[in-house]
Amino acid sequence: MSWLGKVLGGGIGFVLGGPLGGVMGAVMGHQFDSKAKGRGLLSSIENKQSIYFAATFSMLGKLAKADGFVSQAEVDVIDRVMRENLRLDPPARKLAIQIFNAAKDSDATFESFAQQFQQEFGSVRVVKESLVDLLLLVAYADGTLHAAEEKLLLQAVRIFQLESHYEQIKSRFTGSNNDLSRCFQILGCKPTDELKVIKAKYRKLAMEYHPDRVLANGMSPELASVAEEKFKEIQNAFDVLEKHKRLAS
Repeated sequence: MSWLGKVLGGGIGFVLGGPLGGVMGAVMGHQFDSKAKGRGLLSSIENKQSIYFAATFSMLGKLAKADGFVSQAEVDVIDRVMRENLRLDPPARKLAIQIFNAAKDSDATFESFAQQFQQEFGSVRVVKESLVDLLLLVAYADGTLHAAEEKLLLQAVRIFQLESHYEQIKSRFTGSNNDLSRCFQILGCKPTDELKVIKAKYRKLAMEYHPDRVLANGMSPELASVAEEKFKEIQNAFDVLEKHKRLAS
C-alpha cells in the first residue's frame, strides 16, 4: 500500500511542515498535525513520496493561476492530464484536486513550494527534473507554453539548479517523436557525435531515468506513468538516432 492508501485509510500520523504542510493541513486536517499521537508515522520514503505529490499539485495550482485566475479551460486541461496522462485513480485524483485548489488560493507562493521541494530533494537531480517534466506536461497540454507559465517554471529551474538542463527537459514537448533535433536534445547529444558517444549517453540516461530508480528516490508512485513515458522517450530517441547514424555511415 502506498503512502496515499495509508493516509486515506486513517490511523497514520504525518509530520510535514513548511508551506506544503500548510496546504496538506488545510486539505486533511489533523492527519497532518505534527502533534498527533497514537498513530504510526509514514516511513522515510513514503514521506518523500507524499512531499513529491503535494509539491506537484501545489505548484500546478499556482502555475494555473499565473495570469491571475484559473479558467475553465485550464481546469479541463488539468483534469484531462490527471485522467489520461497520469492515470490517477479516483482517490488520488480527488486528493490532487483538493491540493490544487487549496494551494492556488493560499498565501504561499510557487517559489516557496519549489524551495521546500529543493530542501528535500536537492541532491537528487533526476527527481527534480521529473517534477519539471510534470509541470511542463500540464503547461504544454493546451499546445502552447505561455509566458506567465514559463516565468514560474524558470523560477523552479533556478531553485532546482537545473538551468543547464532546462532545454533538454523541454525538448520532450517540442517536435515529433522522430524529429532528429528533438532526439539529439533528449539525449543531450550533438549531431556530430559518433554513435558510440550517443550510445554511452543513452545508457547513462536510461539507467538514471529507469522508473524503478526514480521511484526509489522519492517520486510518488501515483505519478509513475510520467517516469515510464520519460523512459520510453529516451529509448525511442536512441532508436531513431541509431538508425540515422547507421544509414549515414
